[in-house]
Amino acid sequence: MDVTKYYSDPRIQEEIAKYLKKRWVGIEGENRKWVRWENDKPLVIKEPGDVSRIIKRYGFIKPRSIYGTIEIFKNLETREDVMNKYTGNVENVTPFIDIDLIEEKNLEKNYVYVVRAAKVIAEYIMENNISECAYFAWSGAGIHVRFNEKCIDEPLKEYHPLDIGFCLVEYVLDALKPRLLDVIRESGGLVKIENLVSMKRVFTAPLSLHRRLDKVVVFFKPEDLDNFKLEWSDPKQPRHDPGSWRRYHRGGLDDLIYRAVRHVGVVRKHSLLEARATRLGVEVSEPVRTSATSVERASEPGRFPVMALLQAARYYVLTGDLEKAKSFGLNRAIFYAWAKYYGPGKRGVAAYRPRGRIYGVRVTGELKRVEEVGEKLQVSSRGYFVMGGIEQRPEDFDRYVLRRFEEAGINPEEAWKAAVEYVKRFPRTVLRDPQLFYKEVYEPVRDRFVEKVLRRKDKGDEGLLKWLGKGK
Repeated sequence: MDVTKYYSDPRIQEEIAKYLKKRWVGIEGENRKWVRWENDKPLVIKEPGDVSRIIKRYGFIKPRSIYGTIEIFKNLETREDVMNKYTGNVENVTPFIDIDLIEEKNLEKNYVYVVRAAKVIAEYIMENNISECAYFAWSGAGIHVRFNEKCIDEPLKEYHPLDIGFCLVEYVLDALKPRLLDVIRESGGLVKIENLVSMKRVFTAPLSLHRRLDKVVVFFKPEDLDNFKLEWSDPKQPRHDPGSWRRYHRGGLDDLIYRAVRHVGVVRKHSLLEARATRLGVEVSEPVRTSATSVERASEPGRFPVMALLQAARYYVLTGDLEKAKSFGLNRAIFYAWAKYYGPGKRGVAAYRPRGRIYGVRVTGELKRVEEVGEKLQVSSRGYFVMGGIEQRPEDFDRYVLRRFEEAGINPEEAWKAAVEYVKRFPRTVLRDPQLFYKEVYEPVRDRFVEKVLRRKDKGDEGLLKWLGKGK
């Protein structure tokens, strides 16, 4: 569809601009390319005309989706406002629960499970008389339950907004966990439900296009959930309720928040939120499905899963240990993603999980530092690699890396075989040097894995070797 034409509609521009006021904005384009900065300042939308302006200005990434932070900031004029001044610059936070379908391809058939999970939460909202303090957002392949930040009053005088949002969501999920797990099991593990409240988390703006599907984000009231249909998110005629997020009862969430804080407790550091967050889904030991489409129809999975896969292949080629290779791949991908967003010397690695999908288990036993394949790393007593006190296990790699390939239409087994064959073409001196590996092996294919690795594998060794020769 014509994205520029879609976002040129004044009504759409106005709704997006009003919702994103004082939020740090991000736009996502093709192959997960992002823009969040403009002239070294946080990207913002201050007026309706800014919507079409940034869509046109950053057309080179082929933008589709518009996001904003869950935080509402006091100031968004400099880089420092969202970096070193972050803690004192947060005015409020929009708490939300993410209900998502793991597989988008059977959306028409399986979205009912997302709705059933949302109904469990809607009933809780009604029972606690906070219907005016919550609204639902159909994101294109799932539902956000968002709590209106304007309904938070007294707790803001005692607690940081991020703590308030995190505790509220944890408290609700803890109360509803048995019922929500029943829905997940009924779906066959197709639904996952998460607390994604964390620092600088983004979610989609109202009437934003979905990043892949020709669907738009629509908001509606909890009491309208029974009538929800997929047709509501048709970009040609969306059924969006602007009043759903504008209505509020000041202080309406206060009592629930105080109960939540007493039950959950405030974390010592905000960087630890994601490590503590509730994630309800299938057991991590479940095998990854391999019902992916053909490689010709596959899309790029994104830089994070490509990094994790190639790092795992690197370790496997050098050592032959598949289980530790998976742990190593996930560990290194988390490290590089953290380094990109936080930089050397910054805190936060203990909880950094790109897009809220990557996690392991906290380890409390003795850790040792070892040097493996040219890098010094922490290792748990079980021999798996550890980042910030979180152990990355083989099953975490299967579920949160290989599944990303499957979501992109790539058979995970084929992706692994292609990655190993690709990595084998490089000398061991390159594989043992982290910097050379990044520059020579990962960087040339990070945005073109399907084209340069997966499809080249299908063309045989000669084609792959020819391309590798040109790449150097």
